Amino acid sequence: MGGLFSISMPCDQVVNQVSQYLCTHGSYIYSLSENLAALQKDIEVLKAKRDDVQRKVCGEEFTGRRERLSQVQLWLTNVLNTENRFNDLFSTNNVEIQRLCLCGLCSSNVKMSYIYGKRVVRMLKEVESQFSRRIFCGD
Repeated sequence: MGGLFSISMPCDQVVNQVSQYLCTHGSYIYSLSENLAALQKDIEVLKAKRDDVQRKVCGEEFTGRRERLSQVQLWLTNVLNTENRFNDLFSTNNVEIQRLCLCGLCSSNVKMSYIYGKRVVRMLKEVESQFSRRIFCGD
């Protein structure tokens, strides 16, 4: 006796959707080392930009020419919060890298590596968005 319902889906469509899912979500694990290196580099650049802005703001305040703008203070606070979250995230990078096997294609704990890799990618995007924010400090 046959089933009452039949669902027909082209094989190409299923394979395409599965491969797209694996490429997107699998890259959290496969590209973890590269993403961590990019994040570390971007954080260093962001910290340098923060130091430059902080130095300029402090100089302006010291001479009494200008007061610190609220948007500048907000940006500086956001950068500090991002740096703190990066430090927390990066503190476990050695453990996460050691979980990887088969040249990064797999992990001894796929779920934990996936979650960690996703956090790294999110933070990378957040840091990149901080670069694009225009800081007005009397330029």
